[in-house]
Amino acid sequence: MFEQAVYDVLDYDVSVKADPMSQSISGTTIMTARVVIPTNVIVVDLDTPLAVEKVTEGGSVVRYQRKEGRIWIWFPMTKQAGEIIKTSISYAGKPRLAPNPPWVGGFMWKKTPNGADWISVALQNDGADLLFPCKDHPSDKAATSSMHITVPDPLIGVGPGKAAGTKKNSDGTTTFSWRMTNPISNYSLVFNAAPYRLIKDSVKSITGEDIPIEFYILPENIEKGRKLIDETKKYNAFFEKYLGPFPFRSQKLGIVETPHLGMEHSTAIAYGNQYKFAEDGLDWLMLHEFGHEWWANLVTASDWRDFWIHEGFQSFLDTLWVEETKGKEAYFTAMKNRQRGFKNRQPVAPREPKIAYQVYMSEPDYLNSDGDIYGKGAYILHTLRYLIGDEKFFRSLRRMSYPTKEMEAITDGRQTRLVTTDDFKTIAEQESGIELGWFFELYLRQPKLPRLIQEGTQFRWETPNDLPFPMPIDVVVDGKTQRVEMRDGKGSVNAAGGPLVVDPHGWVLRAQ
Repeated sequence: MFEQAVYDVLDYDVSVKADPMSQSISGTTIMTARVVIPTNVIVVDLDTPLAVEKVTEGGSVVRYQRKEGRIWIWFPMTKQAGEIIKTSISYAGKPRLAPNPPWVGGFMWKKTPNGADWISVALQNDGADLLFPCKDHPSDKAATSSMHITVPDPLIGVGPGKAAGTKKNSDGTTTFSWRMTNPISNYSLVFNAAPYRLIKDSVKSITGEDIPIEFYILPENIEKGRKLIDETKKYNAFFEKYLGPFPFRSQKLGIVETPHLGMEHSTAIAYGNQYKFAEDGLDWLMLHEFGHEWWANLVTASDWRDFWIHEGFQSFLDTLWVEETKGKEAYFTAMKNRQRGFKNRQPVAPREPKIAYQVYMSEPDYLNSDGDIYGKGAYILHTLRYLIGDEKFFRSLRRMSYPTKEMEAITDGRQTRLVTTDDFKTIAEQESGIELGWFFELYLRQPKLPRLIQEGTQFRWETPNDLPFPMPIDVVVDGKTQRVEMRDGKGSVNAAGGPLVVDPHGWVLRAQ
């Protein structure tokens, strides 16, 4: 929308008061932005259950109009490119309840096992405008942000970034302030509140810096929480090994216990997996959500059409953890198991702009998770690994995380990036020296899989719309593996009539 493209958000200052008795909120959001195209009107998003009470700009009341889920704000005179605007919007109401969090989001007004109030918010697919007025698009992350969370005593309100003070109020509430000095996605600007206890710890980064760890946890789960922290330290070492240093070590490695399963809220990871550790200690939910500090929070898709960069890349790392801890054969098995749920209904990375639900859920009803941006995205990376080899693949993965070695030392927010699928294509081509347009075109830009046709010792690829696909394939002949080159989509092996085993490790993603 043009009226949103005309400005760039610099800072959000979100004040919100939550009342669990009435399940309502009231608040004021101050948005500081820079005008990039001259305009006398801007648009911000705010969910329809929340009523606007007052709008000002630069301290003066301005004209506004509510049109469904948007607020149109007019300035008395045209704002010129480079001007800084500061809008303040006060609002109140009963926010949307989350029917199936975190996938279908909103507010959760719950009780802890001990009967205390427990408030949580999840917004990834539905948008941050369910909580506060904002420019609700992934391409515009505020450089800095603050949250001031007012909740009834004895609840503790937890937000992103660093704690910035508390204030006891005369009405039996306390305001908890938080400040995030790195860019953050709108849907990570959430809060959780409960009678939390705080576990503090730290872990040393590969940079040599100490990363502060803060876990806001229900009192009855303190010992389980300490075990989860110990596991998370292992995950951090794993991600740092392959992707570079923890991106937000100037803030914190934060975890917050929630009544929903989990979400990758930056520096305040929502954790609700109920400490279901596997036999080897793995908590899959924590591994996955924590990895999003790299794939989603450090590296962010500039449009939801590239959402697979968040979920597919992290799902690959989830599976790589199996190789790291259990060996290569276990990795092959885990990756093969991912293929069972592929739907192949829509492109993993379509070219046209999308909203979150369009890439996350199956069309046309958007009621069931499509899932392909997760498992199929991971398998695509697995196949790319085979095609270009481990050394070049893992260099590409690390460069997608941090394009230069110098960026790995930056912690003031300049290390964060907005990216597209073509960015990764360029990196992989540069590292491998191979033109990869055909690979990305077939696997990511359209949904159908290639089919391998075998006729004796001859092989050929059958592809949707006859797309070029010079993908090699491993064939085992008499116990020895041959890599069959398929430069024109066709190839053959030298065999004396013995049995052939095609792609025994399942490297190449294809129709079964």
